[in-house]
Amino acid sequence: MDHAVVLDVHMEAVPGRELELEKALLALVAPTREEPGCLTYLLHRNQEHSGRFLFYEKFRDQAALEAHLATSHFQKFAALRAAGNDPVAVVTVTKWNVVE
Repeated sequence: MDHAVVLDVHMEAVPGRELELEKALLALVAPTREEPGCLTYLLHRNQEHSGRFLFYEKFRDQAALEAHLATSHFQKFAALRAAGNDPVAVVTVTKWNVVE
């Protein structure tokens, strides 16, 4: 039986590039929420450190998460990060399974 998959993704911007990272992350929100397997996709900014962001993501199952990672909007973000001028200084991804 497939279970929902939850991610918490913490990102910290390279100093001086906070707005650039925020813009890139915001570009992911609307199209991701339209994906059929996306249950929740929320972007947060740290109250004390404007360059720190948190995504809380919930997908129907692992297949839905994999479909998200293959979308053009996510691939555009991945290409930005891979281009050698990454606005992300630190990223931490924790994956959870819903057990209820």
